[in-house]
Amino acid sequence: MDVRLGLPADYPAVMDRVATSFRAGNPGHALFEDIFPDTVSPATMNQWRLAFHEGELAGGIQLVPRPLRLAGLVDLPAMGLGNVFCHPAIRGQGVMSVLLRRCLDDMRREGIAVCLLGGDRTRYGHFGWEHCGGDRRLSLSRHVKRHDQFQPASVLDLRPWRGADADSSRMAEAYHALPYHCARPGKFTIAHLDRPGQVVWLRDDPADGFAYVSVRGRDILEYAGDIAAGERILRFLLDSGEWSATIPPEPGCGPWEELLLGYTRHFTVAPTGMGCVICLAELLRAYLPLLERRLADWQGTFGIACTDGEAVFLAGIKDGLTIAEGPAATADISLSRNDLALLLFGPFPPPLGNLAHHPVLRRAFPLPLHWQPLAHV
Repeated sequence: MDVRLGLPADYPAVMDRVATSFRAGNPGHALFEDIFPDTVSPATMNQWRLAFHEGELAGGIQLVPRPLRLAGLVDLPAMGLGNVFCHPAIRGQGVMSVLLRRCLDDMRREGIAVCLLGGDRTRYGHFGWEHCGGDRRLSLSRHVKRHDQFQPASVLDLRPWRGADADSSRMAEAYHALPYHCARPGKFTIAHLDRPGQVVWLRDDPADGFAYVSVRGRDILEYAGDIAAGERILRFLLDSGEWSATIPPEPGCGPWEELLLGYTRHFTVAPTGMGCVICLAELLRAYLPLLERRLADWQGTFGIACTDGEAVFLAGIKDGLTIAEGPAATADISLSRNDLALLLFGPFPPPLGNLAHHPVLRRAFPLPLHWQPLAHV
């Protein structure tokens, strides 16, 4: 089986095969180029790994760059893995195994720290992915503040976004000011908000400032901007009934999360998605600003290894914290890729035995992770 990167010329064949593959089990499945206008196009075919069996296109996977800003101080090199397909005529011959191993190898060479996807644990768990993270999923209701006096919010106080460049630029600026976001060029802000089914509401007022909220169905997908303007949009939405929103975990959240929590009648904590630790060293280096705070007065050395051989050592010294790679045999703990994801991101740790109360494991982890709905691939 041959695997290579996609080319713009492959686009028609890939779109045909991915649609056929998904519609084999779901006849009404929408076309991927319609679902993801921001990521699926001839211009992004170089993100695809395509497998060919006896010269025929057998399957493919897209790796989409998803650099994440977390807690206002962590820049995490991440990727999203999506649009996975295997043509029905060639299933059961190891196509997905070959493609996933190629993706893992490519991401390691590129220095990607973590890869996120939404998928079946019984499939992707065999390759190192695990449900991890701890998003807060909120049920919002105006009745939480029924005793407070608020100025009524009306549709006449707002306007829908219709793609104007001036609005798009302000939205992109506001979005990238959030402590948790997925870094994306301005043109991709427009494309993300053009995903089907969305309505984007704007509030632009001299007193309240500028804000936007993207919604689909009864879900709040994205929000950014000035809080006074944002609350006006939120109260307009809640006047029509209950809504849902997903917000990042602590630490490092901002006033938007405080606003949403103030209207929350119920919440749950759920995994962010399925994550695979690709490069442990790159991951811990990205989180170094946060780890230095959590381990400020700790001194010593602690090694974390993966059962496939990668090992990283944290050293608490007088001047701070250092991170270096080293021999796996001398690490204090060795875990599978699946258990590494649980250790680093939660929502609960893997079995740690006598090391469960070690200061590094107890104080450093779990690390915050958040993958916004419009960053999914």
